[in-house]
Amino acid sequence: MKKFKKLLLASLAFATLIGGVASFHQVAQADSNPSSVAAIKKRGTLRVAVFGDLKPYGWVDKDGKRTGFDVEIARQFAKDLGVKPKFVQVNANNRVDALSSDKVDVVLANFTVTDERKQVVDFGKPYMKV
Repeated sequence: MKKFKKLLLASLAFATLIGGVASFHQVAQADSNPSSVAAIKKRGTLRVAVFGDLKPYGWVDKDGKRTGFDVEIARQFAKDLGVKPKFVQVNANNRVDALSSDKVDVVLANFTVTDERKQVVDFGKPYMKV
């Protein structure tokens, strides 16, 4: 059975916009899972993978500030959890690696569901169809 970081995504589900998030299959117990809600709250940060150059979803503006639709969703998720967002810039090729190496808790970066990816990544419901 897939271990879906259920606690994280259940907590994120009450955010204004739902889905489009991806998380890594985690076999570990929730108390030892670095992406569990308890671990995120203890750490005080939600580590979110985002793109840095894909308008209007996620990019760095001329003042060096992260902005975009995915970035705003991440900020709301973090706010709902009572933590701060920590953004990790990814590209299309390293999104899965960022999840599997526990560098991020969740990916909010234009992520198409494929059968191959389903083997290692748990996907939330899409919040946007492009």
